[in-house]
Amino acid sequence: MSLRMISDVLKPRDVSTHCAQCGRAFARVPSDEEHIFPKWLQHHHNLWTRRLNIPNFIGKRYDSVKLVICQRCNNKTYGALETRLSPVLTDDDSFAAAAHIDADDLAAWLGKIFWLLIRKSHSVVDFRTRDLPEPDRIVPNDVMPGTLYLGMIQRAFATNKGMVSCYAGDPAFPEFFYAEPYSLYRFRIDPADSRFEAFDFFDNPAILGVGFRTGTLGVICLFDGGLHRRFRGQMWDFLAGHALHPVQFAEVAARTFYDNTVLHDDAMRVTYYWNKELNAVVSQLHTRRNFDPYLAEKHDPARLAAFIGRHTFSDPKQILQADGRTVSCLRDKNGDFLPFAVTEEEIKAARADPDQIVFGPLDTDWRTNPDGNESNQ
Repeated sequence: MSLRMISDVLKPRDVSTHCAQCGRAFARVPSDEEHIFPKWLQHHHNLWTRRLNIPNFIGKRYDSVKLVICQRCNNKTYGALETRLSPVLTDDDSFAAAAHIDADDLAAWLGKIFWLLIRKSHSVVDFRTRDLPEPDRIVPNDVMPGTLYLGMIQRAFATNKGMVSCYAGDPAFPEFFYAEPYSLYRFRIDPADSRFEAFDFFDNPAILGVGFRTGTLGVICLFDGGLHRRFRGQMWDFLAGHALHPVQFAEVAARTFYDNTVLHDDAMRVTYYWNKELNAVVSQLHTRRNFDPYLAEKHDPARLAAFIGRHTFSDPKQILQADGRTVSCLRDKNGDFLPFAVTEEEIKAARADPDQIVFGPLDTDWRTNPDGNESNQ
């Protein structure tokens, strides 16, 4: 049965006839129209009549972004998950409240929103191509195969199964080698700057990355087989114990997402197996456990600057330096955490420091430092 489930996920059914989560046909089970962004989250952050600003849904209102899924997934499987998470994610100090929340729950919940957005986006014609003989979708057809890894994670969760990741060459029965199929990072957010809202959400279907900020909690998740956590997880150790300004959180997300653009091709390939004893899908990456797939030869400073600029609403030309380095609002000249300049006094001091560059995304001042510690060089 579960081998057929794997095959079914790799050939996704139409979302108008089958549940995007569990895959069951609506002709056989009751269904509901689900708000992709939960109503309790929309009400908490006053999003109900606001418009989304993510690339695959620009111009759509939060309250209008819906998708039909089966009642079991909506009310039971994911309903139970949201019952656990909603009081945490709406807490006055969501970072502290989430300390006891398992990473699997956060990844499953963020993955649910992300996956439903992908499936909804792929079901809608991109208006820019509507006059072509073969119009494309908001999430293009050629991007969809790469998103099915997230679809497999969601199907496993929706059908009370597990999913784990391992590497090529691992032993035949590597239970102690199995790990989570994602890389998830949590950060404390400093909400003091009133120019920034307490909520943010962004995604990138091409690299299967999602970022979410609510109050004092920021979460970044890559659905990547755990590669980033294994080979790049230490890159954010210097941020431990510090609260990030929303712009700093955005830069962390941009740099994390960028890393998935320099992967070895084999690191983006996977073979699925069914493990009956574990009741879990095993996703085996095509790279070996001791091979770092983040390739220096694929590093492109201009592309990194574009990622940072896109997420921080800044001009990439200001971020990219003549020597190929990028400026950062995360580190000072010694490589330590750089507090973000917010007050007039802090901004004045930053402008007076010859080692700092201050420029403004939108109407904000961004205190930055040339970053000589590129993660992919």
